[in-house]
Parts: sequence; C-alpha cells; structure tokens
Amino acid sequence: MDDTVALPPLIDDLSANIEDLTSALAPLLNTPLSTRASSLPLLDKAKLHIHTAYAIESLLFSALQVSGQNAKEHPIFAELGRLKSYFKKVKDAELGSVPRSRIDKEAVGRFIKHGLAGNDRYDKEREERVLKEK
Repeated sequence: MDDTVALPPLIDDLSANIEDLTSALAPLLNTPLSTRASSLPLLDKAKLHIHTAYAIESLLFSALQVSGQNAKEHPIFAELGRLKSYFKKVKDAELGSVPRSRIDKEAVGRFIKHGLAGNDRYDKEREERVLKEK
C-alpha cells in the first residue's frame, strides 16, 4: 500500500481556497468593525460581535492544537464555551422565548373548587360524589 500523498495538488487547492477566502473577507476587513456594526440593528450587532469573537477564538484554538499543545486545557476552550452560550442567548432573543413557569395543579384545583362553590348544582353533585365515595 502506498502511503505517499501528492502534496503539490493539495498546496494548489489550499492556495486557491486562501485566495477565495481573502476576496470574500475583503469587504469585512477593509472597514472597521465598529463602523460596520453602527448601522446594524441591536440583535444583528450582537450577532456580528459574537461571530467575530468566535472566529478569532476558533483560530487561536486551532493554532494551539496544531502546535501540539492540549488546547482543551487552555483557557481559550472555556472562552469558546462562553461564546457558545451567547449564541444560545441571541437565538432565544430572536425566537422571543419566555421562560415557562411551573403550574401548581393543586392551587388551580382549589381556585376552581372555590370559584364553583355557591353554585347549587355543583354543590349537590359534589355532595353526591362524596356520599358515593364513603
């Protein structure tokens, strides 16, 4: 089995990918981030800053891994986790999620029971049920 890899084609592909990336990022890199962000709505501004920070932190994490260090024990790993939590917060803000409160079924039963008290028909049916249960 031949374990050799032809490097020149891989290097040419890498070079082409870097050129594509450079041309795609040129509009973002030519203007300061604060200038670009100032014209955005608040939620989009938050997304831009989070994604930018995540991209930088990911590159640092990758550089640590490539250099042979244990990147998962480095503080950069915790920072990536913190940024991921911000992604969740932004997503929740976009969806407009509201934390749900727990319903106390016993309290609801008491409200209904007391709300129906004084209703002659209900009182009579309740008395019959209580007598049948005994």
